[in-house]
Amino acid sequence: MSVKEKKVPPKLNKYMHARNPYRTPPSFKKLASVYPEFRPYCSYDVGGKVHLDFKDPKALRALTTCLLHQDFDLKVTIPDDRLVPTLPLRLNYLLWIEDLLMHAAHCETSDVIVVVDIGTGASCVYPLLAARKLGWNLVATETDNINFTAATTNVNNNDLQDNIIVKKVDDKTVLQGVLDDADIHKQMYLKKKEVNDNNDDDDDDDDDEVMSELNNTPSDTPCKHTDGDDNKSMKYMFDFTMCNPPFFSSEEETDSMKKSKKQRGEPISSPTGCIHEKVTTGGEVTFITQMVEESHKFKSKVRIRSTRDGQGNYRT
Repeated sequence: MSVKEKKVPPKLNKYMHARNPYRTPPSFKKLASVYPEFRPYCSYDVGGKVHLDFKDPKALRALTTCLLHQDFDLKVTIPDDRLVPTLPLRLNYLLWIEDLLMHAAHCETSDVIVVVDIGTGASCVYPLLAARKLGWNLVATETDNINFTAATTNVNNNDLQDNIIVKKVDDKTVLQGVLDDADIHKQMYLKKKEVNDNNDDDDDDDDDEVMSELNNTPSDTPCKHTDGDDNKSMKYMFDFTMCNPPFFSSEEETDSMKKSKKQRGEPISSPTGCIHEKVTTGGEVTFITQMVEESHKFKSKVRIRSTRDGQGNYRT
């Protein structure tokens, strides 16, 4: 008697958030019937069940873009050699952020939530999902020209320009140069101020002072209100920072990691992404260390700071 196959790989299902819609696996048969671009990557067994080759990056790309359209009405294009995000994991991160904001930070569903995604990638998947599903406002940074162009195009194609700012930064930028950018502060401040004005008019003098400073601060220069508590009505300009950093310090390290993983069994899906998305000077330890050091400078303006690490853990 044959053992019944599990519908969801244990690695993926073990820590799936309770509100994650992908706790119930998507129907490949339905996707194949609706999306012609998905159909070529499907195979069928004698029972009519549809199978997908997860070792084929093109199949993964088609699966992700079709699911984004089917489940979130998002039109997303991912260049051939760029990282293909795993949607259940990306949704988990966002849903855990939502839990922290609601239960730990005591944010209300009516609050204007502003999140910074460090290194958004070509798909711009975190901002697109967060804006469409949760109604948040996001600042998405990117160092790579191809990723920046693709991310900007994806935002524009989904008419989410009012919710998402995609900012091109240099290779050394993590938080500094983003959290103190005057243009970003002005746009996000105005969004929060609009809601605050509808709820409480007691801090008009503070608001006028901040707006005067922001209007007189040149673009791309540090904003003084990143390190103080002058504006009592909006202590935190940013509610959350998130990041999926490059994990490796060299191409050789990525190869050695592949070899070590073989001892734990074959991976479920093929790795995707260009070397720029996998490797950074000093690896994830150096990257996250810089993030922690810079976070201290903005502790009064960021409510919660977080990142993923190479083991798939989320740290705040």
